[in-house]
Amino acid sequence: MVFFYAMVAVMVVEIVLMLAWNPLYFGLGIRLFSERIPATAEMRERLVLNCLERDVATYEWIPMLFRPLPGGRMAFRESFFLSGAKRYYPVMRGLVVVDARRNQVRVEGICNWMTLGIAVLCVAMPMVATSTWPMLLILGLFVYCYFIQRRRYHEVAEALREQMRTELPEAIMQLRRRVG
Repeated sequence: MVFFYAMVAVMVVEIVLMLAWNPLYFGLGIRLFSERIPATAEMRERLVLNCLERDVATYEWIPMLFRPLPGGRMAFRESFFLSGAKRYYPVMRGLVVVDARRNQVRVEGICNWMTLGIAVLCVAMPMVATSTWPMLLILGLFVYCYFIQRRRYHEVAEALREQMRTELPEAIMQLRRRVG
């Protein structure tokens, strides 16, 4: 019973930190997704991170929200609000890191605490009571949701690559900076 109350407490704390866009919460955790994009100084100059929400917008899935964090980072996650789009359980929260020292931009997916807690519960429960083995099916659902989210995070990386393309005329980049 204590484990159940601990899980509820973790869920509440995580939701509060996620809604508050807490920089520490969005920066720490187990990386489940990481895509590195080589980026010279000229390419990084072309980045307009505030336009990412528009660049990855889709009507098929729930919208992704982006918020700037200290240090030039950008946090992102799926919207909690209801929409007519398809939904899935968010296994990760996202972070875009512009790393000038390593000449790269990284898109990282960090495991949500609730996902980790539920996964531990799904593995531990069948060890205690064999009648709870169907809970292991939830792990399959998490894997399915991970692959959906992985594709969406890859789309964020593609949007960043598109922004850094040096073939885009400077006039278009000026318009993007004004709009973003």
